[in-house]
Amino acid sequence: MNQFQRIGKQHRCRGCGRQRGELCSDCQQWSQTMGWLVHNQSLFKYNDAMKDYMHRYKFMGDYQLRQVFREELTQIIADQHADVIIPIPVHERTWQTRGFNQVIGMINCTYAANIIVTQKTIKNVPQSQKSRTDRLKMQQPFVIHNQGLICQKSVLLVDDVYTTGRTIYHAATLCRQAGCREIKSITLAS
Repeated sequence: MNQFQRIGKQHRCRGCGRQRGELCSDCQQWSQTMGWLVHNQSLFKYNDAMKDYMHRYKFMGDYQLRQVFREELTQIIADQHADVIIPIPVHERTWQTRGFNQVIGMINCTYAANIIVTQKTIKNVPQSQKSRTDRLKMQQPFVIHNQGLICQKSVLLVDDVYTTGRTIYHAATLCRQAGCREIKSITLAS
């Protein structure tokens, strides 16, 4: 039987948070491309148990599953002492069909007021159905509505799964352009 597998604190990449050593090849590429790193922390490996959880929660709409990791995610978010917490948004069409943002569902609902990044592009293919190459080629899907909310603030981005890092880096880029002082991210799995 598959079980959730925690990511240990040792040999954790300082970029993506996976257990890949000091700085994995993916994050070396991000550092070279961007000139900086988002320091992501993931709690679990994206193994078969996590894939099943995400499928049931996100795609089958089992909203009760949002509570499985809520306490742990809420605690790790609080431990970051960020000024602004930004759950990665879902596209409007996803919201309409799914009925919820999976990230907001998993964390304390009071964080929802801090959403300042929204998708602006027309969604054609769900990200879960895109190849790694297609994900990395994605154009900037987000905009910031009120830059003043994050200027000179420490920002924490929160997402469900860190796959290629593209989503986190899109959001982080906008936050940096808006003048945030520091940016980190937390993901449930990677």
